[in-house]
Amino acid sequence: MRIMRKSVLILTSGPPTSLIGIIAIVLSLALPGCSPPPEANQEEPIAVYFNDPLAGLPHLDRLAEQAGDLLDHLLRAISSARRTIDAAVYSITSEEVIAALGEACARGVRLRILTEEENYRGQLEGLPSHCLELELDQNDRLMHAKFMIADRELVWTGSANWTDTSFYYDANNAIVLRDRELARSYELEFEQMFQEGRFGPSKVDNNPEEFDLAGTQVEVYFAPSDRPRGALLRLLAEAQETIELAMFYYTDECLFQALAAALTRGVQVRAVWDFRGWANLQVSKIDELMGLGVGLVDANPGLVHHKYAIIDREIVITGSANWTRSGMDRNDEDLIVVHSPKVARLFAEEFERLYRDALRYDEDPLIPPRVTLKHYNTQDVLARIEWRPHLGEKPDYYELCRARSPFGPCERLWRVPPNWWFFVDEEAQPGRTYWWRLRSSFRGKISSWSNQYVSTAGLPECPATGADEECDCDDGRDNDGDGHLDCRDYDCAVASKCTSPEWPSPPELELLPGVLSAEEVERDLARYLGGLVTVRFYVVSTYDSGRAIFLDSSRDYERDFTVVIFKEDEANFAAMGIDPVLDYDRKLIEVTGILRERGGPEIVVCSPQQIKLLE
Repeated sequence: MRIMRKSVLILTSGPPTSLIGIIAIVLSLALPGCSPPPEANQEEPIAVYFNDPLAGLPHLDRLAEQAGDLLDHLLRAISSARRTIDAAVYSITSEEVIAALGEACARGVRLRILTEEENYRGQLEGLPSHCLELELDQNDRLMHAKFMIADRELVWTGSANWTDTSFYYDANNAIVLRDRELARSYELEFEQMFQEGRFGPSKVDNNPEEFDLAGTQVEVYFAPSDRPRGALLRLLAEAQETIELAMFYYTDECLFQALAAALTRGVQVRAVWDFRGWANLQVSKIDELMGLGVGLVDANPGLVHHKYAIIDREIVITGSANWTRSGMDRNDEDLIVVHSPKVARLFAEEFERLYRDALRYDEDPLIPPRVTLKHYNTQDVLARIEWRPHLGEKPDYYELCRARSPFGPCERLWRVPPNWWFFVDEEAQPGRTYWWRLRSSFRGKISSWSNQYVSTAGLPECPATGADEECDCDDGRDNDGDGHLDCRDYDCAVASKCTSPEWPSPPELELLPGVLSAEEVERDLARYLGGLVTVRFYVVSTYDSGRAIFLDSSRDYERDFTVVIFKEDEANFAAMGIDPVLDYDRKLIEVTGILRERGGPEIVVCSPQQIKLLE
């Protein structure tokens, strides 16, 4: 049973509960131009909230339960503001949130709101102009933050956009931090973007990063100016026993190698990966991690939109940043690190809930299927329906229904093999809206119907339709959300995954414990190739080609074992005061990573945490 944590924030707009409060309000009303002072801060300095989309299954029709305590406490935080609200939020479309902002205006609260232009459709234009300053980010990377500063004291942040989808259907978290110094750090970040027009790589590191909130250590890093990847690499390298992740996108090579290195140290790594974040990106490192036995795919019809990790059940890492190169190096993001077993326990409860749900779903083929609510690959077809198949005990088949109204009669039924995870409806009529739902059949029994996927069939943007043509790289859309139109976008990025509706299998990678010598790797390359290994060798020479730095195990660098450090990752070493060319030359080292072959065997190293200096 989930415990609703509704006692942490206290409404300050309700009736006063003390004589002092009554006198303060009476005096404030008697003095023109004065507003009631905020109540004494009796709230906890740190509060954590989650929503609960799984509560609405199978039909996702219990919105209040699905919102959990996330939306309620955001509305309370807005209603408690008395003077100022500064918000930098990637997407704001929730009518309830916008209404609460309007009520804040009516109380005389000054609103300054920054949002991403690509998501803005005039939703805030109904708010009074005398109290609202609105800025739209129009840069070629994303203003992906989701934070609010209220009265220069309260900070609301986390993974949730201010949208109905984020509150009701996607698994999200929020964290509230009450501290003036920490709020000041967020103000400096906000001012850079809102007042100075600095975004992405043009921002400067002008804020403190470590804070003490009533004895709890909190670290705050803004991307890209504070180089949050460095903090993540440090924290992952310090993990002793466990790392647990609930993650939407995970594509950063360095962060993948850091998790791989943790595995070789004997750290237990578990994860809940978002189905869409895995299946829709060939650049995802989730494939390789699952090949090492790390994690399982979620079964939530919405997104697992979290971006959090729990280290040793004592440290929580959360915020708006996906663990991607864009999230670390280009977009405007925040990354929060909280050193608190109490906070870690709350995040661990959420992790276990998602993890157990996915396991239970796979064990019982008569649990109603989960049809995904959002995917990124409908451009080249009339209509495409996706679902999370049961991966353990499989149904005999799925039955797919197309209706013209919500849970209406089926105008078309298809029998679908149990290992499929999508279906292209090439009989849909362009311009018509349909509702699709799914049920499973197992040993003569039929499950209840799933939730629904609703969509208006559109004309394909390419001449041909069908699964093969979905991979033709021609839709001209930024499908992976990294701010670039390039061949990492969906159509061509998943060429190996969308040629068949069968659930893709991650590559098998082997974790080889112990330490190998370079000579052993070279002698038995076929055995170790593609495995996660630790190799000990003496660096006989180093070489900087301008594109990469090479640490060579012998003079025959084209044939023998080599470590490769690409120049784009050299900053990770510089941040630790390490010059790879000088500091590893003529040294005995151990290096951990996936063994590749390019000419000779090699390991690509992204961070100093992959290298252990022995002498």
